[in-house]
Amino acid sequence: TVPTRTPTVGPTAQPTPSPTPKPTTTPTSQPTQHPSSQPTLGPSSAPTQGPTPSLPEKPSFLFMLVDDVGWADFSYNGGNAKTPNIDEWARRSGSRVFHDFHSGGSVCSPTRASVLTGRNHFRDCVSSTYACRDNLECRDLDYEFAPQGTFTVADAVGSVAEYNMGCGVFFSGKWHLGNFYEDAASFGGITSSPTTHGFQCFAATIGNAATRTPNCHCEFGAEISPQEQQCDIGYENRERDQVCANYWYDDPMAEHGVTNMTQPTPPSDAHFMAKSFATYLSDRREAGLPFLAQVSFRNCHKPFLGSAPGREDCANGLTCHPAIPRRRPYTMEELDYYACLVELDAAVGEILQALDETGYYNNTMVWFASDNGPEGGCGQDGICDGDDPNRPPSAPGTAGQLRGRKRDVYEGGHRVPGIISFPDLLQGNQVIWELAVTHDFLPTVMDILKVPRPLQQQSWALDGRSLLPILDGGLWADTEEGQREVGFGFAKSNSDMTGWGFR
Repeated sequence: TVPTRTPTVGPTAQPTPSPTPKPTTTPTSQPTQHPSSQPTLGPSSAPTQGPTPSLPEKPSFLFMLVDDVGWADFSYNGGNAKTPNIDEWARRSGSRVFHDFHSGGSVCSPTRASVLTGRNHFRDCVSSTYACRDNLECRDLDYEFAPQGTFTVADAVGSVAEYNMGCGVFFSGKWHLGNFYEDAASFGGITSSPTTHGFQCFAATIGNAATRTPNCHCEFGAEISPQEQQCDIGYENRERDQVCANYWYDDPMAEHGVTNMTQPTPPSDAHFMAKSFATYLSDRREAGLPFLAQVSFRNCHKPFLGSAPGREDCANGLTCHPAIPRRRPYTMEELDYYACLVELDAAVGEILQALDETGYYNNTMVWFASDNGPEGGCGQDGICDGDDPNRPPSAPGTAGQLRGRKRDVYEGGHRVPGIISFPDLLQGNQVIWELAVTHDFLPTVMDILKVPRPLQQQSWALDGRSLLPILDGGLWADTEEGQREVGFGFAKSNSDMTGWGFR
């Protein structure tokens, strides 16, 4: 028998009152702002004059996508890091915790494509990823996503008039689906930015970046010295290349149709993104308008970096459960990873608090999932060495008892944490064991808004399903579509298939 922690959310979990609590933080691990500047991301508009409009009747939608987080990494499912904000949200009335939720792919870009299109990523030319960190280093990036203009969830929401006032469809965070430059073709590349695929505005990085001070190696001019950037590159400079990974946002007046940030980001990237979303949400509230937003965190993809106080808090048991007695103490890499998860949890708490304080929470359908299983392969059979599945020696992060990890078509490579909340539609609290996948987002949103696919694409395959029939305890077997089955595949390149899976 392998000793593991007991999940705190299960079939007998009791509903809790609805109001969102203040995000939980620890005395020493609260993210701090850069002393000389407090940049924010995203569209901003002047407050409207006069009284604040009433809340919109149309629902809003938010998808929070996290990075390389395993099925059993959060403490509601037995994880080592304490994640009180996510745990409490999972127990709230109107929340649904999915224990059989899957990412559309077992690596980054494929899943991100599936969230947008509702389709298996191979259908839209996405088989693997790319290594570019910033558009300045890869102006010729020719990553081709959905070259035939596949209908996306951003297109669906943007087709409804109420979401077309201001920036009603917003993308924030890690994109990893192509080149931001509107004139990429002049450099030999292919334009594939969020606005290419239906978003009305964005503030994003082109690919992966560190979870702390991601743009610390970017050039900001003589007015900001390298010392003022206060780069946090982790203990012993671990896995932090001397590379700029900057945020870009749409700017029709700029040379390439985009502009990058000209200030350093604060230490915690997750906190930065949460604060930026809160600013965006405040603007929508001032206008009394609904929205669709995708917030794609980098926590906790390599290089996952926790603050020094965060690692200390974990080691002292403030933000982490202690290691199981008579097992090895947490390594520095594990402490870094768990501190990264704690920062993510605090940011999720900030976002939920912003939704509650603006009055949007009850009429917003919020999705939360990881893009694939935890980093660190365990061989061709997908079985890790060691005697504790929550602490495999290959890398931090855990898929619990599941076989496989990131890049594997075994279940641990794509079975991930999944939470959906929508209090105006869903009563009480439930745990759901029916199969759900990231490419169910588009069909569900279309079902709620009663938006059809374009006529010329209605014959195209749609692999996702609306989740409305199962959100209140229904079973796929009782629906017209019948029992659910999903296929998975992973390819290092279009010609180098490394595995197929079927669920």
